[in-house]
Amino acid sequence: MNVIEAIETRRSIRRFKPDPIERTVIEKLLEITTLAPSAKNEQPWRFVVVEGMAKEELLERVDGVLQNAIANNWPTGSLRGSLQAMRQAPVLILVFNSVSRSGLSERFEYAKFLVDTQSLGAAIQTMLLAAQSMGLGTLWICDVLYATQEICSYVDTNDELVAAVSIGLPAESPLPRPRKAWSEVTTFLD
Repeated sequence: MNVIEAIETRRSIRRFKPDPIERTVIEKLLEITTLAPSAKNEQPWRFVVVEGMAKEELLERVDGVLQNAIANNWPTGSLRGSLQAMRQAPVLILVFNSVSRSGLSERFEYAKFLVDTQSLGAAIQTMLLAAQSMGLGTLWICDVLYATQEICSYVDTNDELVAAVSIGLPAESPLPRPRKAWSEVTTFLD
């Protein structure tokens, strides 16, 4: 599959088959992911692969956050559905920003935040497209940010949690989502 086919056929998968994914496949996926571009070649990403009982323990903590939020009538976005997808997928990859912005002026700290965000987004998109080309389904999940403290504590890191990606063999084939035409979102200046 070429990269254009991967882009055109990639879908967010929310239902996964229970089949395990070989460690060598995940390692290859991460190797490809780290080829993503990053500002100043800083490579701010750090990945934690969570599987098996460790994944179940982590998701129990995230579910505790969901239940507490529900009890307090706090917003939870689509966390309930994301938890279901994370439970089904055999692999969960947590994505962290390992580069500290402390010590910078407020203006430069915000600029650094945006630069890191772009680099991390490029890495996650690279991961999604590589997984697609390998026949894997993925779901890019930001609902994990509701449980940032619990997740960072569980994996024992002070790095900044950015997202999670569920990975497995897809158990569904969603239709394409509606997209705005490029002409609706583009301006040419001469």
